[in-house]
Amino acid sequence: MEKMNKMPAEDLRKLQLIELDILLELDRICRKHNIQYWLSSGTLLGAVRHGGFIPWDDDLDTRMMREDYERFCKVCETELDTERFFLQTYKTDPEYRWLYAKMRRKGTEYLRAGQEAIKCMSGVSIDIFVLDNVPDNPISRKLFTWIRRGCIKTLWSVVGVTEDKSRWKRLLYRGLRHVDKMIPLTIMEHLAKWSNKKKTAKVCCIGFYRKNPYVLKKDPNLPGKAPETWYDESFEIEFEGFMFYAYGGYQESLRGAYGDYMNLPPEEKRFTHPPKRYCLDVDIDLRGRDVKEYMSRNLEKEIELGE
Repeated sequence: MEKMNKMPAEDLRKLQLIELDILLELDRICRKHNIQYWLSSGTLLGAVRHGGFIPWDDDLDTRMMREDYERFCKVCETELDTERFFLQTYKTDPEYRWLYAKMRRKGTEYLRAGQEAIKCMSGVSIDIFVLDNVPDNPISRKLFTWIRRGCIKTLWSVVGVTEDKSRWKRLLYRGLRHVDKMIPLTIMEHLAKWSNKKKTAKVCCIGFYRKNPYVLKKDPNLPGKAPETWYDESFEIEFEGFMFYAYGGYQESLRGAYGDYMNLPPEEKRFTHPPKRYCLDVDIDLRGRDVKEYMSRNLEKEIELGE
């Protein structure tokens, strides 16, 4: 199905439930093998404010520390239900260009508008971001940041060459897109090993950087860097009727990213990713629960603040 505009509500809800199905598989594997993960970003906000997906949200985000992430990738070689799911990394998909992972639902398609130049597998997915230490020394931290951002820009160049609004950046991307993706990926892998030699005050996802429209620029921890202490404690939180893990510093995290996060943003700031095309024609397994009942839930229910 070709699309360039907002998804119909029924399709969006099915997309969310496929993502929930994927999350349940991740949760199953992590609990079985004692691997720590957390809901993050808009998914965590949805759990706190809505008890599930933000009504207009079309993606699902998780985080892991580097050690747990590497264990998870290794365990998935034998534990993942490969009839239904695919763990996508640059090592498992030669066309994939990022240092974090996606878990995708086989038999689906979901291609975001503007990303047609990326030729990797494009099924419905959830993100698995990996957290690494950020150097405490100011000079080392600045070097770390510039190397990291330069590598990400190089990897993004295949999209930026046509999609960036800045003419001079498009010209820059025109040259960067010819750089073999393994060069920036290898550099970031070494950067992660170097930065993880000792525990530091802050962590970030080395392979991901984006100016989120919700992020408050005045917050020194964002975008990308967060106090390591946020992740010292974990707890379970309800999301769509299931229990998943969140990190102890979630309130500071959400406040820094979204401000007064319990209030709904104005409609013009309800950010979504318009798909170019998608196919959601697969069965959904919510641990035996009634999928039709989940599909019919009223996603626009009024939220009473202060509860």
